[in-house]
Amino acid sequence: MYNFSSNIIVNVRSKKDVFIVALCLFSLFQSKSLITWTKGDNFSRVQRHLLKISQSECRANDKQNMFLHQDIVTQIPRYNELLTKTFYRNRSSLVQLHNMALNRAMFYSFILQKMNSSESFNNQPDWNYMYMSTTADVNSNKGIFNGSAIYFDTHCHYPNWYTTVDFNDTLELFGPKAYRIDDAYEMENYLRENTDRSCVVKDMGSGSNHNYTHPIYKMNPWYQFWLPDISASEDSVNKFTYAVNMKYSNKTGQFTKQEYDTFRFFGPNSPGIDEKDERRLPVRFTRPYFDCGSSNKWIVSAAAPIVDYMPRYLNWTHLRRQRFVGVVVMDIDFRKIHFNPCHVSVGNPGPSHLAGVARCKLETTKCHFLVRKGFGRGSYTCNCRSGYHYPTYEKGPFTGNQQVIPIVENWEDLLFDGSTNISRRKRDVQHNVTRRIFTKYNFDTVAEKRKIFSKLVMEMFPETPINNKNGNKRSKRSADFDRSSFNRMTGIFRQISMINKENCHMMPDSYKILPGDSSYGVEEQFDSQARAALRLSHFLGNFYQNVIPDENFGKMKGGHQLNVDHLFGEVFANLISDHKIMSSGIFFEPNEFENANGTIKEFFGPWGFKKNSEYFVLDTAGYTKRYTDESWYRSVAERWKTNTDGLEKYFMKALIRSDPNGTSTLKHEYYPVTYWAPSVNHGTWSRPYFRCDGNVDRWVIGYTVPFFGLDDLRKELRFK
Repeated sequence: MYNFSSNIIVNVRSKKDVFIVALCLFSLFQSKSLITWTKGDNFSRVQRHLLKISQSECRANDKQNMFLHQDIVTQIPRYNELLTKTFYRNRSSLVQLHNMALNRAMFYSFILQKMNSSESFNNQPDWNYMYMSTTADVNSNKGIFNGSAIYFDTHCHYPNWYTTVDFNDTLELFGPKAYRIDDAYEMENYLRENTDRSCVVKDMGSGSNHNYTHPIYKMNPWYQFWLPDISASEDSVNKFTYAVNMKYSNKTGQFTKQEYDTFRFFGPNSPGIDEKDERRLPVRFTRPYFDCGSSNKWIVSAAAPIVDYMPRYLNWTHLRRQRFVGVVVMDIDFRKIHFNPCHVSVGNPGPSHLAGVARCKLETTKCHFLVRKGFGRGSYTCNCRSGYHYPTYEKGPFTGNQQVIPIVENWEDLLFDGSTNISRRKRDVQHNVTRRIFTKYNFDTVAEKRKIFSKLVMEMFPETPINNKNGNKRSKRSADFDRSSFNRMTGIFRQISMINKENCHMMPDSYKILPGDSSYGVEEQFDSQARAALRLSHFLGNFYQNVIPDENFGKMKGGHQLNVDHLFGEVFANLISDHKIMSSGIFFEPNEFENANGTIKEFFGPWGFKKNSEYFVLDTAGYTKRYTDESWYRSVAERWKTNTDGLEKYFMKALIRSDPNGTSTLKHEYYPVTYWAPSVNHGTWSRPYFRCDGNVDRWVIGYTVPFFGLDDLRKELRFK
């Protein structure tokens, strides 16, 4: 009999048994040493908590257990910092989530106030519009968004789609929410692999446990951000006045009038750059929480408020006030968000709940801080020294070097990123150039920065004269520097700087377009802007393939036509929600757009642009030049007009309320609804060009994607 310190007692009967026991004990001690070495930290505690809630019945858990710490997700995008900071790829999904939440809040604030009249009651967005809009948010952001929802506050939604609800009456609650589901075992999926092309859309204001305004509701951390809005004293602080200039066309080649009509409306707040109070932001992020009863995932939500006049349709305007009537909520999978495991330091400000879980000890961490004189705080990176991170055989989440997400103030020409996969000599040269530029010079213009940089490169990579066999002198280039590529790059910079809005009309067209390879990587860099166009393609495709005008489903109306103002608002929302989008448009094939009054427009192309900090939207059908003659339109039409191979099939599974009171939730008569739409790779990128039209007048790059409806027999897809 053997007695071990671990209090294990074993009876030994033979040599074979002894050998087996020895192996078991050796394995036990080896495992114990690993467990002792990797002490528990905040990451392991969070990981255990995630697993515990995910594998249990979430409705039986306490509400506090459904939330994580507020500072687990760090360096969250703020509206008033988007133009002064550079958010890198590990935060691009959060920036996209922020912009899309603001996009939808701006659209509904615009359209509800634009159509705040009894004459426009039937043209307001109905349940079909909202169901398909939230579905498009999710399906167009495959692998990024987890859900999209619109929640109206108590008695703030006026349904124009219920025949049994009187005019000017409201629903107690209405909240269409779309969330992605795993369709691997759906009947129509014979491959049994998840496609990420299937969404459930449910009215969260109906059925059991439907009161998302109540504190006992477990999935509403976004509600108390702005709702309920009962204090009129906060109107001037939290609600901002926006203006959009619009110009219509009722006849091809002619506008209704040459001047723009300015429409002003109230929307989410627009704080200044010095505003630190997050309550004044137009978009706020929630703590990570478990989406119990819907997607059943740990998610982070971005929420933005919808503004409307309440009560509506009142003759005495002075008795109405602008108030937050609802909130737009966008969800992202918490497990897909990059987190920051390094210590809190100069370039890595706290608070951070996961700070230090990278196993870097403070005294064994080597850090490099680039001070940019005249350009803010710079970037700061920390790497664990050898021997102070997880060993190679440990399959933990923090193997190798850990880099802090850098803070970079607004500086367009970031030269070097300090990557570790380059040679030591080249890295030293890059750091030398960076240090000399940022510590010696103060720059007033981008052109001056480029001039100084070119001079320094010439100094550091001189052409060394050498003699060849014939005795002639020739120049030897540095092995680390390709002068021909550098000269080509500087030539492109010169071409960009020589054209502006004053002289672009006198320049040949060949001067106003750059080589195609100068836009290398555009698909990754401007992916979120492309998906803003793709979202409209999905929404319009779903609408025109499934909505039949004047169709009724018992007490529910099923079909309203799209209105001109709807699409004006969609274009405007793209512009105002993303600083990188200079213009946005929707262009219909000739005789394909039918207005709400049943008239068919020969051409219809709502297009919006930014100019001098103002927003303009017009119908390009009023121009004498046809948009169908543009090269970008012809190239897309030639590809998709006669051949729709490559489109993907998407599913929208609608769950609607059984009655206006929301007694229960049931499947819609058309369940599931399917539609065909392109993916982001089906869009076409243009070469960089100078748009010289008196409106944009900037170097831009364009992304164009098609959308499709059905033919008159509703049998075949038609390029719309």
